[in-house]
Amino acid sequence: MRRTLVTTLAGITGLTGLAASPATADQPPLFSAETEHQAPPPVWGAASSPLMRPGQAVKYWTAAKQAEARAADLPKSPKGAARAAAPLSVPTAKRLTPGGDVNGYARVRRPYTAVPYSRISGRLFFINAGGQPDSCTASVVRSASELLIATAAHCVYSVAEGTAAGQWHRNFLFIPAYDGRAAGLRGREPYGRWGGRRAWKPDGYTGLHGGDWNSSYDIALIEVGRRERTLQDAVGAFTPMLNQGGRHTIATTGYPGLLGREPYDGRDQLWCLGRTRQSAGVARTETMLAANATGRPAGSGRMETHNCHLHKGHSGGPWFLKDTGDLIGVLSAGKEDGEADGNSVATAINLEGYGAIVGKADPKGVYDALSVKLSRSARPARPAKPARPVRRGRTTTVTATVIMRGLMAATRVPVTIAAPRGAALAAVHGVACAPTRRQATCLIPAVRPGRPVRIKARVHVAADAPRRLPLAARVTSTRLDPTQRDNTDVLRLFTRG
Repeated sequence: MRRTLVTTLAGITGLTGLAASPATADQPPLFSAETEHQAPPPVWGAASSPLMRPGQAVKYWTAAKQAEARAADLPKSPKGAARAAAPLSVPTAKRLTPGGDVNGYARVRRPYTAVPYSRISGRLFFINAGGQPDSCTASVVRSASELLIATAAHCVYSVAEGTAAGQWHRNFLFIPAYDGRAAGLRGREPYGRWGGRRAWKPDGYTGLHGGDWNSSYDIALIEVGRRERTLQDAVGAFTPMLNQGGRHTIATTGYPGLLGREPYDGRDQLWCLGRTRQSAGVARTETMLAANATGRPAGSGRMETHNCHLHKGHSGGPWFLKDTGDLIGVLSAGKEDGEADGNSVATAINLEGYGAIVGKADPKGVYDALSVKLSRSARPARPAKPARPVRRGRTTTVTATVIMRGLMAATRVPVTIAAPRGAALAAVHGVACAPTRRQATCLIPAVRPGRPVRIKARVHVAADAPRRLPLAARVTSTRLDPTQRDNTDVLRLFTRG
């Protein structure tokens, strides 16, 4: 049985309400063009590394070389503060992690194979652009190939000191549930070694320090080589949730490492519980070429927490929702312990970053596949007899069922239900909506694969209503949706007497 940690999909933001225009009895209400979603940002492409030999990385990273790997630098987060005279880290009142230390972190209970989030997470070894052994954190993400891991872009691509051009890192090796204190190979690498085959980053990520090195494009995917079974089949996977940041309660796992400093020496898997907010911005935004070109405000697609205060080695670590396990971001930046006003910053699983690379990394995968169906039945999928006509002057209940058939989950999904002349929306239940007599604009907090969301509307039929009343519903998906024909549905109510 495949152990996939199923979570939720792509956050859809920047959308305005959808309004209904007058309609005749034979025509459904129209969603006006001026209330369509705002112009999307430019579609950024994805850059991929040269093909690599997974077996070469598997042989290269001996236990001795793993021990020599240092923790990759974590880009400084915005508003850098001078080092405090005494370590401030996370005040006791702000530590949410049970047993958390001055950084807000605690050790994950061994064995790391025991629970999904700790075996899905792992340590990522590689040779950086300067030719030095480095390590980050990565986690398995749900995909059609079942071979993808997500991490930070600065863990796969960087500009080496003294050079001007970015270079791909090499010899990627992912070890899920890595335990650096285990006595033997089986305990240290319970699910074996998975060598990297190819890496992807957004075109918008340049690796420039002080700019895109600390940006909403700091996210990457790596495809590992296939073994007797897929990586996802072996350990499970987080389901990515497309979003632009915001307020969440998250947990994060990873392998922060400062050589010789236990437990921050990269040998232990640590975790932290935090509450997030939108990140305020990035340092030196004039150098962040990609963000400037999109016209998006600085900080879009990033979030931060002040409950988890850490540095190096945790780069690329997953930020997942505490209650559902949906992956909403990867650790991108922060301030090391001992600095004032410490924090951690994550790049969200956003459309311009993750959305740009996932189609290239997993071409057979369908990610955003939202649809809506209107019916007078609570469960429209069941065969039903034709509904009886509605008596004029009475009310009937209509159900809008929103379904996600993609590999991701959706958050903050806009849905609009519109009634024509001769009908009025008396009440709408199921999710938060802003209803008027002719239209209800709703926002679904999350839609997960295989878990439909139903919105029920009470529709009042006027005494002088025409014989046919077309109701319309629309759900808004992203450009990752391969077909949007099923984003709109029309239900024709027949009236009598």
